[in-house]
Amino acid sequence: MARESSEYSDVVALIFDPAMERIAVRSDRRSEPPRFRAPRRFYPEVREVLDAMRRETGADCIILRCLDAGDERGRPRVYSALADADELRAPFIWASQSDVRLPEGVSLDEPPDAPRPQAWQREPGWRREVAGWIADNLPDSVRRVGWSLSQIRSWAISAVFRVESGGARLYFKASPSYFGTEAALTARVAREFPDASPRVVAADVARGWLLMEDLGNDTLSTAPSARVWRDAMGALARVQLAYAGDRAALQELRDMGIERRSPAAALETLRTWIANPDAAGVRLWRERLTESLRRLAPSLDRLDDMRRRLDALALPDTLDHGDLDSTNIFVQNARPILMDWSDAAISNPLFTAAMIAPVSREPALADAFLSRWTRHAALDDLRQAFAISKTLAAIDRAAHYSANIVPYLPPASAELRDLERYVPDLLDMAASALGR
Repeated sequence: MARESSEYSDVVALIFDPAMERIAVRSDRRSEPPRFRAPRRFYPEVREVLDAMRRETGADCIILRCLDAGDERGRPRVYSALADADELRAPFIWASQSDVRLPEGVSLDEPPDAPRPQAWQREPGWRREVAGWIADNLPDSVRRVGWSLSQIRSWAISAVFRVESGGARLYFKASPSYFGTEAALTARVAREFPDASPRVVAADVARGWLLMEDLGNDTLSTAPSARVWRDAMGALARVQLAYAGDRAALQELRDMGIERRSPAAALETLRTWIANPDAAGVRLWRERLTESLRRLAPSLDRLDDMRRRLDALALPDTLDHGDLDSTNIFVQNARPILMDWSDAAISNPLFTAAMIAPVSREPALADAFLSRWTRHAALDDLRQAFAISKTLAAIDRAAHYSANIVPYLPPASAELRDLERYVPDLLDMAASALGR
C-alpha cells in the first residue's frame, strides 16, 4: 500500500454523455461521480487516466478539461470528460447535471467575460472532426490497414493524440489560436531542416493542427552522451544561422505572425511592472510577482548596461525558439530533433540557448553553440555576451508569458495556476542570474 500511495492518486471524473446533457454517477449513490485511483502524473498527461476511467465505468472517453489538479494532501484531481457512447458499466448510470454533487471548489460555470476554453475542451464534435481530417491525410498504406486514435495530453495550450496502425505511429497536435504560428513554423522548419525536425505528414495552418511522425519517448533529458547534447546545440545554431540577417526570410516569419521581441522592449515592460505590478496581469501569484519585482528594481541601471553591451555586439536577430529545453529536444537514432515551436519569436540569437539550464552551466556545451556564431563575433566576445543573456532572456520570456499566454487562460483553472506562475519564476531566475 505504501507503494500505491506514493505513485497513485485519487481522480474524480465528471463524465458527460455524448449530448453533454447528463453526467455518470453511481447507481447506489446517485449524486456521486466516479472516483478511482490512477498513476500520479502531471495533470495534462491523460492516457493512464482514460485507461482507468474505462476500466471503472466501461466508457471510452475523451478528456475535456482538468478542473482541479489536486495536491499532495489528498485533494483529488478532477477531470471533465466526454463519453463516445451512452453505455456505462454497472453500477454507473446517467443522471441530470443538477443532481450531481461536484467536488468542493469545482464549478462547471464560467464567468461570462472569461476566456473560452479551447475547442477540444468544450465541443462534442471536435474529436470526430479531427479523426476525419487525420483520415484524409493518412498515407494510403496506413489507411488500408486500419488505425486507432488515443488521447495523450489535454490542457489549454495543446491537445495531443497518438495515431496507431500496426507497428506504425503518428502524432497529432492541436494548438490554440494564441500559438497560431506553431503549425506553419513547424512545417517550414521541417522542410528546411529535415535532419533536425520531425517529419510533418500534414498541417492545417488555419486550425493549428499538425500530423507528424511519432518520435518516441527519448529526449535530451535522458541522453547519456555529451555528444548528443553538443549535436543538439549545433542543430539549434544551424537553424538560427539560416535566418540570421536574412531580411527576406525574417519578413516571411513576420508575415506568418511571429512577433519580434527585443531586450529593450522587455526591460521597458519590466519598468512598467515595477511601477505598477497590476500591469503584469498576474492574479493568483501576485504576491510572488511583487516580491520578484522588488528583487529586480534596484538593478534597472545594471540591466540597461547589460542590454547595451549585448546590443553593441550587433548580433543579427534570428528565430528564437522561446521554450527549448531538454524535454522538447527528442533523440531519434542519436539525432537531436527540435520540437514545440509554439513560443517562437524573432529575437536575439543567444536567448534560446541561454535558457537551457545545462548549456548555461557547462562552458563546453555553450561553446558547441557559440562556436557556430564566430562569423559574426569573436568567441571571447560571444562568451561574455552569453554570460549576461540568461538574465535578459528570462525577463523577455516573462513578458511573453504575461502578454501572450496568461490573458487567454480561464480563471481559476489549473492551467492559469501553473502557467501564470512562470512570470514570477522567470523574474526570480533573472534576479538569481544577476547575483552570480
